[in-house]
Amino acid sequence: DCTLGGETGGGARRFARVVQREGYAYPMANLQSVFAADDLTLVNLEGVLSDAPLKKVKKQFNFLGETAYTQILTLGSVECVTLANNHAMDYGSAGKQDTLDALDKANIAVVDENTLCILEKDGIRIGITASVMGLNQQRFLRQAEVLRNLGCATIVHVMHMGQEYAQQPTAGQTKTARFLAQQGVTLVVGHHPHVVQGLEQIENTLVAYSMGNCVFGGNTDPEDTDACLLGATFRFSEGALQETQVTIWPIRTSGDARSNDYQPLLLTGSEAARVVDKIQSRSGMTLAPYRDGEGAVQTGMKQTEVEQ
Repeated sequence: DCTLGGETGGGARRFARVVQREGYAYPMANLQSVFAADDLTLVNLEGVLSDAPLKKVKKQFNFLGETAYTQILTLGSVECVTLANNHAMDYGSAGKQDTLDALDKANIAVVDENTLCILEKDGIRIGITASVMGLNQQRFLRQAEVLRNLGCATIVHVMHMGQEYAQQPTAGQTKTARFLAQQGVTLVVGHHPHVVQGLEQIENTLVAYSMGNCVFGGNTDPEDTDACLLGATFRFSEGALQETQVTIWPIRTSGDARSNDYQPLLLTGSEAARVVDKIQSRSGMTLAPYRDGEGAVQTGMKQTEVEQ
């Protein structure tokens, strides 16, 4: 979960002051060793980017940031965002359109419940789908068919779902993950609970139910700053997926342990191991231990092993 901005009152102003003082590269500077080294970095953009005097939707929290904050993403080596979340419409359809326009101008790809994304590398295509607060199964089946017809060798799904601050996934999260696994989705990555939840392997599918917060302007003083990045490596042979490897990179959502400074920090040593242990306590699979410089590397089940 990334909120670039915050509540239109104090939260957004505080985030703006920090970014104005430190520069657009500041929020994701500590994550570059991971983000800059991959083929695609995707984050959940939780909120609206607009410079217009928009009327906010009546709800508990409305998150807003400047359109210039797309530079936080580009300088942070983020190439894709999901807008399939419960804050993309905080300022109505006009706010979402302003967000889409700003992202398009910055050449940042978008995926949401109605928009698909394809990553192509070395002749291999990976499809990306997204859902928010529940999965429309028939729509997903149509999307999966489109992606496969376009030559995608596998599908990754990003799922915005669950109960905020809950340590374990809800029945809805697990039911959705199982349906996606039945449809051959290789990786399911979740967010919304704002805390880390566990990992599970369902046949050929790896599921990470919630990764917690990243750059999060939506809370100036979060109670739980433990979170993680998730790196996925897909190995193919002759166009067919052979194996999936997932790496957990433990982070703290603030470099300052006392308050939110909007600059997540990659953890190392005993602190990193502690967060992996926390994720392990909430997981339905045995996790590999954390190693400095490598993360906690989970080698997924090879596709041929399941087929035999």
